[in-house]
Amino acid sequence: MKLSLEAVSEYNQIHSYDNNSVVIRPQHQNRLDEIETNFILTPETLIRDWPVSDIKQLSAEQLADIQKLDPEVVLFATGSGLTVDLQKLSQILTHQHIGVEFMDLGAACRTFNLLVTEQRKVVLAVCFQSV
Repeated sequence: MKLSLEAVSEYNQIHSYDNNSVVIRPQHQNRLDEIETNFILTPETLIRDWPVSDIKQLSAEQLADIQKLDPEVVLFATGSGLTVDLQKLSQILTHQHIGVEFMDLGAACRTFNLLVTEQRKVVLAVCFQSV
């Protein structure tokens, strides 16, 4: 699904997505990049090939990598409802005053673009195996 009609170059923007990929317009670029591997996206940073096989089983090190990005909110594209494992993850981040949301890929992409335009410090974490 295509999300944007116009390019906004001062931050990373999600242009479109489907079940197997996300197309991003990188910050300060006119090109589009299709990403088909797990990734982390912030308004300024793209981390490709995020080594996660299931968001429900994030290691402490992988969670620390997200926390180092100093987010206000983390959006996890999970494709499933809230589970006990995800509640534990949510509690860890909430305890550190970081908002956390678990949603399907489409909702996560749309929410990311919205929060970026509001100049929020948002992190989108996508694990295609979890979508």
